[in-house]
Amino acid sequence: MSLTTVFPPAKQLLLRPLLVLVTLFGLCYGLGFDFALSTFWYQLQDQSWALQHHWLTEDVLHRGVRNLNQLLIAGLLLHFVLRLSLHQYRRARGLTERASRWTSIHQQAHGRLLLSLTLSLAGVAIIKHSLPMDCPWDLQAFGGTQSFTGLFSSWPANRAPNACFPAGHASIGFAWLGLYFFCLQLYPTLARPALMLSLTLGFGLGLVQQLRGAHFISHDIASAAWCWSMACLCAYWPALRQRLSPVSLPTSYSQVIQND
Repeated sequence: MSLTTVFPPAKQLLLRPLLVLVTLFGLCYGLGFDFALSTFWYQLQDQSWALQHHWLTEDVLHRGVRNLNQLLIAGLLLHFVLRLSLHQYRRARGLTERASRWTSIHQQAHGRLLLSLTLSLAGVAIIKHSLPMDCPWDLQAFGGTQSFTGLFSSWPANRAPNACFPAGHASIGFAWLGLYFFCLQLYPTLARPALMLSLTLGFGLGLVQQLRGAHFISHDIASAAWCWSMACLCAYWPALRQRLSPVSLPTSYSQVIQND
């Protein structure tokens, strides 16, 4: 079964959501909604970040969720390796009936999901350490010591860079946006619930970090845009690569003569 018959057009699923996310990022970052929302959370906690080190937000919803996500990815990777190895072993022994339970479609879907998770989380981590950006709790407006330096401004030479953009914790939820394409291929009725679950987790975990003073909402939107791009890249790359592959030519001059 071709992926083009399973997945909607790439333009529909990639360009439109990215346009919405870029617009939201511009509104939040460029029009000051970042600061307005963080000011609201800061004032709500009596002019402090009272939830920064709270056991629920820091120990459970931050460290706990991060550890759980690592276990889930490790379990998915172990499952993929074991099922693939068992499939290859049964094929080698001629047990084709049992081997057919783990088809190439299952291999592609699981492999694509793992790759999407890896690119999403690793990409956000690399960007965070490449672009210096303050967290709200670092800024003078929210009880910190630093003045705000914009994302597109030169970072002061006398200041150590902070790694607060994009949102790493929110990316835990958004990284699972690849589940949408995984379910489209194997369990179509679960595709939309999987998409909603990933978005809810991403923005929910992002909200936790906003309440702790760790991120602005635009940081979460940037993570969502990156993770969705990686999920779409992994989903549509096989079809794109096939479209871009050169046309096969005759292997010998004699074949050219015969065709003439």
